[in-house]
Amino acid sequence: MTVSTLETPDGDEIEIDGDDVVGVKVGKESDTTIVELEDGDEIIVAAGKLEVIAELDLDPLLHDDPDEDVEDPDDTLGDRND
Repeated sequence: MTVSTLETPDGDEIEIDGDDVVGVKVGKESDTTIVELEDGDEIIVAAGKLEVIAELDLDPLLHDDPDEDVEDPDDTLGDRND
């Protein structure tokens, strides 16, 4: 797989090996993604989910499950009043 340098929301750069990735989820903050590693660590990066999957050369069929991104189905629309 590919080792890529990604940026954290704080502006720090971190190297991630695609072979170590077991999961990719949308982060809670806008334009962030949570990368889950096989050692149990979770790294938050400042990039979109599909961008991270492409950058790390991961299989999107294995790592892009929209159902995993919704943590609270009742909170998907937030405080919309329409």
